[in-house]
Amino acid sequence: MKIEQEAKEFVRSKKEQFNEGLKDAVNNLDSYIFENLYECEEREVARERLIESSMWARLAANSHGIK
Repeated sequence: MKIEQEAKEFVRSKKEQFNEGLKDAVNNLDSYIFENLYECEEREVARERLIESSMWARLAANSHGIK
């Protein structure tokens, strides 16, 4: 039973690490877009698509696992 618990903890920590890394990367890119582009429709669409892509990445991680 201990090995199963260790495996679950390992998978959980990999997911947590992935989610934190993804969150940091998305936040950095969102800030970069916000600070370097003029306010316009295209900037807002780019930011929306960035959020959408992070949600797709999380779904892929949850559905298929992390390398």
